Amino acid sequence: MSIEKKRNLLIPLNNPRRPALWVRIVIATVRPPLLVLGFIIGNLYKLCFGWLDKRMARREEQRFAEEIRIHLAFLFSEHGAQVIPNEGVPFPPSFDGAYVTVAVGDLRLRFVRGRGDFSVGVTSAFAPNDWEGFRLVADGLGKWDTSKPGDRHYSLETFEPILRSRLGYLQEALSKDRFETTLNNAVKTHNNSVDEYAATLRQSGIIPKLF
Repeated sequence: MSIEKKRNLLIPLNNPRRPALWVRIVIATVRPPLLVLGFIIGNLYKLCFGWLDKRMARREEQRFAEEIRIHLAFLFSEHGAQVIPNEGVPFPPSFDGAYVTVAVGDLRLRFVRGRGDFSVGVTSAFAPNDWEGFRLVADGLGKWDTSKPGDRHYSLETFEPILRSRLGYLQEALSKDRFETTLNNAVKTHNNSVDEYAATLRQSGIIPKLF
């Protein structure tokens, strides 16, 4: 049994009128040198300042990891969690982002922060490249307390009780014997949501591309 492939949706930008001939000529003339210039400037920047970007990114990653150790201390004190190297993510990340991957037995948690956004991905040690959103997996493991405002819109500071109540279920669901079923169920839920959204777009006259 293998992990199914997630479907993604591309919404086309409708442009009912084709640009005039002279506009297309200008674009075709100007675009190649601009691409070359951008390539040169980008590489010069990396050569001169790439080391600084990496240094700042490493510092932000370490700061983020320390905040995780503080706000989710129970993972490390009660479950022997460890911060492990990030695999398969860009470094330095774009948009001032930071990635921190935490191993809790066979469970992997990936915390992502950038430009005010915070998210958590989960997977198994036996499927290290098949990350799914925490909520997509956890929705099938435990009910959210809807009596608490913002319960489903967590931050690092509010994530501890949400994770604590689901940690045992997550570890079991992503164990060696169950991780394929769990991840495939998450992919199925994701694909169903994509299909429903695509159907809604088609009803409004927009033809999306699925890939």
